[in-house]
Amino acid sequence: MTTGFRAAVVLLSFFVFTPHASAQDTTPEGGKKHMTMEESLLLPSWGSYQLSPDNTKLVFTKREMDSEEWESVTHIWVYDLESGESFQLTNSARGESNPRWLPDGRVIFTSRRGEGEDAENRLWVISLQAGEARPFFDDEEAPTSGDFTEDYSKVAFTETSDRPDKEEWEEREKKRDDAYYAEKKLTYSHIWVYDVESGEKAQITDGEFDHSGPQWSPDGEWIAFTSNRTQSRMGDPDRSDNSDILVVSAAGGEPRNLTRPNRGPDRGPVWSPDGSLIAFTGSVTENSGASQSDLFVVPVSGGPPRNLTEGLDYSVSGVQWSEDGRDIFFGISKGLTSLFYRVAVGGGEPAVVLPDDDFIYGGVRLSDDGTKLLFTGSTLDTSGEVFIANVDGSDIEHVLSPTNQMEDFELARSELLTWTGPDGWEIEGILTYPLEYVEGREYPLILQVHGGPHGRFSKSFNSGSQIWAARGYAVLRGNPRGSSGRTLEFSNANVMDWGGKDFQDIMAGVDHVIGMGVADPDRMAIMGGSYGGFMTFWAVTQTDRFKAAIGHAAISDWFSFYGQTDIPYLLEFGFGGLPWVTKDVFERWSPIEHAENVVTPLLITHGEEDLRVPIPQAEQYYRTLKKMGKTVEFLRFPREGHGIREPRHRLFLDKEQSKWFERYVLGAGG
Repeated sequence: MTTGFRAAVVLLSFFVFTPHASAQDTTPEGGKKHMTMEESLLLPSWGSYQLSPDNTKLVFTKREMDSEEWESVTHIWVYDLESGESFQLTNSARGESNPRWLPDGRVIFTSRRGEGEDAENRLWVISLQAGEARPFFDDEEAPTSGDFTEDYSKVAFTETSDRPDKEEWEEREKKRDDAYYAEKKLTYSHIWVYDVESGEKAQITDGEFDHSGPQWSPDGEWIAFTSNRTQSRMGDPDRSDNSDILVVSAAGGEPRNLTRPNRGPDRGPVWSPDGSLIAFTGSVTENSGASQSDLFVVPVSGGPPRNLTEGLDYSVSGVQWSEDGRDIFFGISKGLTSLFYRVAVGGGEPAVVLPDDDFIYGGVRLSDDGTKLLFTGSTLDTSGEVFIANVDGSDIEHVLSPTNQMEDFELARSELLTWTGPDGWEIEGILTYPLEYVEGREYPLILQVHGGPHGRFSKSFNSGSQIWAARGYAVLRGNPRGSSGRTLEFSNANVMDWGGKDFQDIMAGVDHVIGMGVADPDRMAIMGGSYGGFMTFWAVTQTDRFKAAIGHAAISDWFSFYGQTDIPYLLEFGFGGLPWVTKDVFERWSPIEHAENVVTPLLITHGEEDLRVPIPQAEQYYRTLKKMGKTVEFLRFPREGHGIREPRHRLFLDKEQSKWFERYVLGAGG
């Protein structure tokens, strides 16, 4: 599964399936509030934490929602670690983002300021002492993002080249004579360098390749970046995801490929403090939808990359160097949790730095002087706590609780579970009990299925489960085979079997919760988005155990999906070949091929601008079931893509989801 797809479907798990109740019933008399969609939207969102150069302050962003207009704005705040006080640093109408500390203690950030809709996004800088923000560059054509040299004299950034026929094409667009051939690539992303003092910029790379993630060497003489040099395209039968790490002189010239021997995707170069080595993540497998990323180091002067995590059967991310260049830090997802490691650059056994306790820690950043770790933590009961520790993980200090540890809400209990799937495999999941749970009583159960298929649920706070629990439902979220955060064998165990044993894994979880005496087997529902939507569509063709189902952005026909989606290569991996080569596999696991078996009332929801799972997948399933006389409804959302983002859409979706389950699971209204 590609990172982009995984990110999209994990986003769906958070944003789409968090239900709603009206404002007046959020606070029981004399008690705390219950979580609702409205309450979850109105909860501020914090992020982008960074320690100041002297380790005395935090800069961060805070996003708040207006409950009348349902529009949000993000501003920058500062927290003083010594006094324990916070203050708002910026307050422009359109908001600000991406704050970073300058060496002199000022804060640089991105904002769209000025009059009218044509205001340009620019970099701004502000002092903590007093005064208004001012543009960081006097040049309005200066870049708004990129990597600065250590002295902030230059910026390396990417910019998309013009079409070769730019003037002719612009004239054709004006005349509305703008037909074009599909998948004919005419523009490429190149690396440029902007000189802060002179205001001049120079293109550093060329050719028919895309380039991304430029990173300066410590001495400012070289730039490392990622590029796929295979010259293959999305629609090519021999498409390759074999990207490499290259370096080029800051003055331009021919790039040097440092990772050519590795046939899998390499990405994310990070320079060692002395500039002699580059660390990066890479996979040894080409065109795998569920490959793992290992941590590699390679000499800038040339030579074979060394794999520092070959014996660690988990995927690596978030690479950072220690200040002395002797160690490299990185994170992994492991089961329902995440871990932060360090490993010696010379090799050896990776060591866990932060504990695996109730919290799932993430967003770990080293301080500028390399002595401190800044990170956030979430549990099943609270979200977004902020911590600081020594670089070895000792003396963890809880410094900030933006949500006040969710003390304003009455929350349902959640529990980590394991059960046995087919072949004796251990499957992990999370059960959230109904808010007013009474032991010995059976409750309606909602089975939620994550996207991917290589996504996962973790032991972090989940507002959606809490809202359903406040309505009296138990919620089960399982990580069947194919989920990320497990071994390579586990992540690949559903190849050519999408809907097979992974479906049996989650149904075994349902039986486990029934066996615990929590779930009422006669009042169960299933819901999911993206791959979870497919699994919902699939489940109702395989069993009549669910009284209701809701599938969002779901796949109904894998064969046609191959020609519609922006990630067709995922299917080539998942189904063992091209659809006309392994047609029987594509059809075997397509819900539409088994539509006559559906007896469960199904609500289909979909964004009309979805490019990942285009809406014809919903249309054809809906039309088929409707013609067959099945109980099915189809809810469409204009302007929405793979996830539902507009607040009013989310509120309406939640209301309709709740009504669907009330009618068919709880039996309200027959």
